[in-house]
Amino acid sequence: MSASQCPSCGAPVEVKNRFSKVLVCSYCGTHLRLTGDGFDATGKHPKLAEFPSLFKVGSTGTILGRPFTAMGRMRYNYPGGHFDEWFMEYDGGTAWVTEDEGTYSLYTEVEEALEFPDITTVRAGQNVMIGEKKVMVKEKGNAEVAGAEGELSFYIEPGTKLTYMDGVSDGRKVSIEATENEIELFSGRPLLKRDIVVG
Repeated sequence: MSASQCPSCGAPVEVKNRFSKVLVCSYCGTHLRLTGDGFDATGKHPKLAEFPSLFKVGSTGTILGRPFTAMGRMRYNYPGGHFDEWFMEYDGGTAWVTEDEGTYSLYTEVEEALEFPDITTVRAGQNVMIGEKKVMVKEKGNAEVAGAEGELSFYIEPGTKLTYMDGVSDGRKVSIEATENEIELFSGRPLLKRDIVVG
């Protein structure tokens, strides 16, 4: 879509998805915010450690029979390990796929939650209203952003702490991420490994 140079190391960088707002330089690891004038370097961060995964940045294939390209990923650490969120160009739009210990979920809708109860009081097993959605919370935990690679549609600074919750609303899987600044709600569905074909 648009090619340029990393302002930190001078390496060639290219934005391939029109919804991307951040690009991580694959050479030096600098996180680059996309602006109207080019790139704004936000700082260097260590490259993510490699773990076995179905995906890598640039992977193509199908999910539920529809085409995807893996544009980038964010990694989150929590006390029991880590999980990845993959930003996908998916079936003509965008989506996020979460990967956590061999389980996968596809989220095709993302919205900012403007009305939300005090997150510190929410417990697993509770029903809560998030805007106009009634959500049954199944799991709640704390995580920290470890870093990112590739292209992303939004950006959270590595080291940022967040609260995450997984639940169900109107028969759809829901994931909620809350930082000090905002709360986002992702809606989608779980995936089986056979739903994902890479290559």
